[in-house]
Order: sequence, then C-alpha cells, then structure tokens
Amino acid sequence: MFRIAICDDEMTSLMINKALTEQILEEEKIEYKITTFEDMVSMIRGIMDENEEYDLLLSDILAVGMNGIEAAEEIRRLGDKIPIVFISSTAEYALDGYRVNALRYIQKPVVIDKLREALLEAYAKAGTKKKEYLSFQVADKFHKVNLDDIIYLESMGRDTHVVTRTETIPVHAKFSDMEKQVPADRFVRCHRSYIINLSEVKDIARYRFMTKGGIEIPISQLQYTEVKKSFIDFEQ
Repeated sequence: MFRIAICDDEMTSLMINKALTEQILEEEKIEYKITTFEDMVSMIRGIMDENEEYDLLLSDILAVGMNGIEAAEEIRRLGDKIPIVFISSTAEYALDGYRVNALRYIQKPVVIDKLREALLEAYAKAGTKKKEYLSFQVADKFHKVNLDDIIYLESMGRDTHVVTRTETIPVHAKFSDMEKQVPADRFVRCHRSYIINLSEVKDIARYRFMTKGGIEIPISQLQYTEVKKSFIDFEQ
C-alpha cells in the first residue's frame, strides 16, 4: 500500500492534485491510500501521528499562516524523513526545498508526466525503506525519534523511558507496546525492564551489556544465552 498525504489550503488545487495522483496510480496499477489536509498544522499532526504511516507528502508552499517550507522544517526537526514533493504556483521557494531535502519541486499547473515521475520515484523508495524511527506521543506533542539515536528503552512502572544519546524521554505507554514498535533484529529485550539497541553495544559479559557510552545494561540470567546469540548474529 502506497500511502500519500496531500496538503493545500486551496480546495480546488487540493482536489486537482488528488485526482491527478489517483489517475496516475491507477494507470500504474499501484494500490494506494490518499489522505488530504487543508492546512499545514493539521498536516504536521497527521504526519507525526503514531498510528499513521506515510510514504510521500505532496504539499503546496504558499499557505495562510505557516507555509510549506516552514511545515517541512518542523517535520524534519521532529525526525521524520518522509519524501516531500512541493507543488506550487511560484518558483520563489524552489531553492529552499533543498534545505528540507525535498524530493522534487513541481510548478502549477501540474504537468502530469512530471507528477508521474515524482510519484514513481517515491514509490520505489517506499518499497525498499525500513522503519527508521520510534513514534509516540507525550502530552499533546508527537515525537518521532530516529532509531540510530536510541540507546535503550527502560520500563519504569507504567511508563517507558526512551533513552537517547542526548535525553531521556518518559512516555506513558506499556513497555510491551513500545517493544512492538522497534525492529526485533536490532533491538533486543535483554531483561524484563530493558530493551537495548544492539548497534549501541560495545561489549557483552556475563549478565550485562556495556554500551559505547559506558552505560551498563543488565541481562536476565534466563535470557543470557539467547541474548548473547542475538548479539553475535547482529555483529556478523
């Protein structure tokens, strides 16, 4: 399923971009799901929603309040690497697109072949990508933390602490639910209270990991043999 978010605060443009996208994907026989947004703030919330996953964002740049470049900067600041294609009536902000690592920049009126090229490029990327972040909500704020930045997860009562290289983020979520969000070939539950990122491990000894940053993480005695094997397999 190719999942696309489209944002434009002009309803006519929004519907045209949606219709063109649907036409191309149906012609290419690509299964898809399109979600539309009429303002940048709701679009950011949608992209960062932990229950949603998007493979491409098609966004206008000129908008009331927050413009598309500013919205993209916020998405990047929050850690999301979603491919972005800007569709706009002006080329004024084209160079700014490089700052947020935009995939393409298409001017209105949209030439369908240009849009087709952008969609197929994003679709190809979606077919090869792996999940690269852990998503969760704290109060009214959504977070997407890059997996590369996470050292370990720790169960703390009814909360889970996400420990990164720069901060510890307390999340009101079940440890088992957070465990399901991280890839099992990289993150190992080594203790009832700890899930460690194997790429952050410096060495292993009996019943403990030592991280590259010098943090000692316990390993359950019952799980030691299995956990050690997972670490060795990961290193090979």
